[in-house]
Amino acid sequence: CHSQLGVALPTPNSRLLYSMKKKLIKNTKYLILFIGGFFVFLTPVQAADLGEQIDFFVDSDYDAASRNQLTATLRVQGGYVYFYVENDYYNGLNGTYKNGLREELEDLADEFDNVIYPKLRAVYGSEWSPGIDNDKRITVLITELINSAGGYINVYDAYSKSSIASSNEREMIYLNALNIFSNNNKTFLAHEFQHLITLYQKTIVHGIEEDVWLNEARSEYAPTVCGYNDVYNNSYLANRVGAFLEKPSDSLTEWKNKISDYGVANLFMHYLVDHYGEEILTRMTLSDKVGIASINQTLSDLGYTETFADVFADWVVTSYLNDCSVSSGKYCYLNDNLSYNNLHVDYSASYSGFPNLIVSRSSSVEDWTPNWYRFRQGGAVPTDRDNLKLEFAGFGDRAEYRVPYIVTGYNTPTTVNFMSLKSQEGAIYIPNFTSLDKSVILMPFNQYRKSNFRSDEPSNLFSFIASSVPDDEVLVEEEKEEEEVNQPTVSYPEGSLLRAKGDYKVYIIKGNYKRWIQTAEIFNNYGHLTWDDIIDVEVSVLDSYQEAWLIRADGDPRVYELNADGTKHWLNMTAEQFTLTGHKWDMVYIVNDWERDFYTLGASVMFK
Repeated sequence: CHSQLGVALPTPNSRLLYSMKKKLIKNTKYLILFIGGFFVFLTPVQAADLGEQIDFFVDSDYDAASRNQLTATLRVQGGYVYFYVENDYYNGLNGTYKNGLREELEDLADEFDNVIYPKLRAVYGSEWSPGIDNDKRITVLITELINSAGGYINVYDAYSKSSIASSNEREMIYLNALNIFSNNNKTFLAHEFQHLITLYQKTIVHGIEEDVWLNEARSEYAPTVCGYNDVYNNSYLANRVGAFLEKPSDSLTEWKNKISDYGVANLFMHYLVDHYGEEILTRMTLSDKVGIASINQTLSDLGYTETFADVFADWVVTSYLNDCSVSSGKYCYLNDNLSYNNLHVDYSASYSGFPNLIVSRSSSVEDWTPNWYRFRQGGAVPTDRDNLKLEFAGFGDRAEYRVPYIVTGYNTPTTVNFMSLKSQEGAIYIPNFTSLDKSVILMPFNQYRKSNFRSDEPSNLFSFIASSVPDDEVLVEEEKEEEEVNQPTVSYPEGSLLRAKGDYKVYIIKGNYKRWIQTAEIFNNYGHLTWDDIIDVEVSVLDSYQEAWLIRADGDPRVYELNADGTKHWLNMTAEQFTLTGHKWDMVYIVNDWERDFYTLGASVMFK
């Protein structure tokens, strides 16, 4: 079931689809075709006359009265479309509305014949024609659906009744009668017709099922192909922009069938077509691949070096920046209706108060979910720590992060770069951050899963630290990178106290992990720790240990995440969820009750 401005596309599971395709039923009333590796049975064409009444099967999940069958009458016929109207709905209208309905459907038939049908077929390819009913016309049933559904198609209708008893044996679209008098009625019809095209090109021709998110994204672009978004105010596109701006940090590929899913899919597809042309729609629809693989193949076939991941990263930057003056127009929408004034996201979180602030944050996200974290000083301030250091780390077996970032500011050219990650860790330095009052927008996203997306994708953990550092630290890091010296890792026994030469931070070692003891008060509260036992080591030695920030008190099962600001955050999740989010039990340090209670309790970390 889809949102009010979307569609519903109930689909059988793959095993059922393929079992239906392999059935060969001997029945003389069907014409037989062999398409895409399986037999299809075509009923002979039957001329339809206005006033003809048909009993249709409907999906009870979307029907306003939870019916699974109803009777409808053919009220309007076009060159490529039949409009059947549910009898109960029609009989409940007064004479004026009945006349108005007929006029609306006549206009809609003309629109389908002259705009929707030719334009969408030219871009996406053909639907199944003449199809299972051996009739070139598409059947559209106007019926009362639940309020949250604009319309739907049912793939069962593409199969014979011998295979699926509830099949209507037609190329068929179901539209909500509530929207027939709406200005968006033609956008719903266009949206659904794309689904019929995809059903034929993917399932019937190639025997594959398109990823839901990409199927919906193509349908979301269909109204633009037809010109229905040319006037922006109150348009379908304007509605989707509103949905996107309300919740921009929503996974593109995880499909929960929420209004936010449609907003993200719509805007991503508009960016993709803006920069790579409508031919990408044609080729990906006709491809024998689905989802991300179909986009990658199409980009390659068209001669582009970019991959889906590249396009997604550029779109994430564009969603915030939307400025055609940067990087030769790479980071903006080319559609005039999607200019900065109409479309740009706000930051997910903003941090200011440098150089005296240290920000330490962790979060978890589903794959292909954008976020925007802004760092700014809040005014030009002279300081001896004029460099912003941003450290990033992704955790777990599913970690495959990409981290674009924007640097901008007054009298500072806007630039877009990508953080270099090694073993899912990396750091960048932004010079003159406080003195020139720069802003940095960090946009990490995970790109692990490439196919077989679900409605409940697991999330993956990442963290970042932002701090102000002096020039000499930057020089040390730059020299280390230039020399490319790989010093061997030195292993220290558990409980060893290490400190990088010239630094004040003391760490306690446990296996491959190090934990920062944040204050001298905490250090002194452990009687077995002495300052004389601290070992000063090279920075590279300390860097070879992985940072740990998880603690629990002895005898207390609750695990807390520590932040550099002296706060603790309870990981309010099960042991299974702890593992699914990329946490490792080896990272948890056992502390005494005093230290646990020393930290200020912050917001709990919940499983998403």
